[in-house]
Amino acid sequence: MSIDAAQASRFYEQVAKDGVVFTLEDDGNFLVFPIKGSEVIPFWSSRSHAEKVKTDHPKFSACDVAESTLAEFLEKTLPLLEEEGIHVGVNWSGARLSGFDLPVKDLLANLQYWLDKEAKH
Repeated sequence: MSIDAAQASRFYEQVAKDGVVFTLEDDGNFLVFPIKGSEVIPFWSSRSHAEKVKTDHPKFSACDVAESTLAEFLEKTLPLLEEEGIHVGVNWSGARLSGFDLPVKDLLANLQYWLDKEAKH
């Protein structure tokens, strides 16, 4: 399993378990990255992951770490991103902030698997 795949799997598992997601904001706005013809907004499964990005990438040091409940993420954020055709980055890491970015419908399918798995425990 690649590092990106492991990070994505960790994202779904931790979000399903903890019920929160984190992102970086600049003046209350999501950070949007242009990648391969799409716009992408990254989210992390823990505050420490998002804080590490701020530490490791000085250009993001002034950004705020924003926390959302899973309910808010599912009911408000993702429908808005889907409507605007924006992809979601999951647990980006490393010197180049690499990781998976995918359409909202794919993220929802992957997350639903982990939510169902968590509900069985």
